[in-house]
Amino acid sequence: MTNTVRFVNSIHKIGQEQWTGLCRTDNPFLRFDFLAALEDSHSIGSTESGWLPHYALLEKQDQLLAIAPIFQKMHSYGEYVFDWAWADAYQRHGLKYYPKLVWAIPFTPSTGPRIITQAKPEQQAHYVQLIARALTGYCQHHQFSGWHCLFPEQSTNEAISQTPAPLPIMSRTSCQFHWFNENFNDFDHYLEKFTSRKRKNIKKERSRLQSLGFQFSTKTANEITPSDIETFYHCYQLTYAKRNMRGYLSLEFFQLILQSMPEQLVLVQAQQIGTSLACALYFKDDDNLYGRYWGCLEEFDSLHFECCYYQGIEYCIEHDISHFDPGTQGEHKISRGFEPTLCHSQHWIAHPQFSQAINEFLIEEESDIQNYITQATSSLPFNATHSSQKNA
Repeated sequence: MTNTVRFVNSIHKIGQEQWTGLCRTDNPFLRFDFLAALEDSHSIGSTESGWLPHYALLEKQDQLLAIAPIFQKMHSYGEYVFDWAWADAYQRHGLKYYPKLVWAIPFTPSTGPRIITQAKPEQQAHYVQLIARALTGYCQHHQFSGWHCLFPEQSTNEAISQTPAPLPIMSRTSCQFHWFNENFNDFDHYLEKFTSRKRKNIKKERSRLQSLGFQFSTKTANEITPSDIETFYHCYQLTYAKRNMRGYLSLEFFQLILQSMPEQLVLVQAQQIGTSLACALYFKDDDNLYGRYWGCLEEFDSLHFECCYYQGIEYCIEHDISHFDPGTQGEHKISRGFEPTLCHSQHWIAHPQFSQAINEFLIEEESDIQNYITQATSSLPFNATHSSQKNA
């Protein structure tokens, strides 16, 4: 009996019972409810969205062994591992870069599991490699430019990197800024890590908003009402509109996850004279907080930092959460104590010459990333007693 991989174009063709039966992680972005809400709200699933579900099912006869979230992509929006230059180079040479396959969570640049299975770790690594080989074969058969696994956790990243392939599977690194809880008692205890000047700067930022009459509330689970979600969504879309853009996700998506997974949501509201002027929506699991969506009706100095960083840190301290991933990019996080953290992706390109050129680029880029992390670490605001470095 051999293992086979087949592809389905909707999570509903797998079903919640089969999905939940395989899923051992409490990561919110691999929950059936999260991915189904993306489909059911039409945030993905159309040519316009550019994300077409193409889930990979690893099976042995009639037994389902593992599932991976795979998507056909018609562009590179919503990935946050940037390959626009690769696509441009293809176009200049009269070649098609799209469609491609992406092994990732749509619109979610957060490191996490990229496979669900009940297998033991050593068997899971084998399953990851079988899926990677199936993606390679799929791209060759359908003449796709290649496939890309974005933000896999360490074991998946290592398994993919060791997968035999007709052309090399190429590793890429990037840098995000994350916060780590060191058993802090409260926010002031956390600030004891800082140099005196940096500590004063943060206290000044927070007191400035208090002087303007801002009050902050944090809600989770059933404390969050449908009206709260509507207010949040208005803030979210207005923030995009100020940049002549539109948020990827629909109101229906947020309404659906409020119904199906409220226990993994955290909503921060900023109010002034009883009016909500800004909101930040987080996800959580047992030991991680994930900052994801933000919006405001009116801009105020430091309001984003308070809603998206300081309130998140306070929530982690209060609930004994070890790790806070506030989202991608943003060097301004360094001065607030978020530490440079390595993230990974894996890439397989079908065209031999482009594969070689991209591989050479990635080798040079990795050296630049390592130098950047060294420089960023030296800029952390911690005093000599408490300085630390956590690269994952």
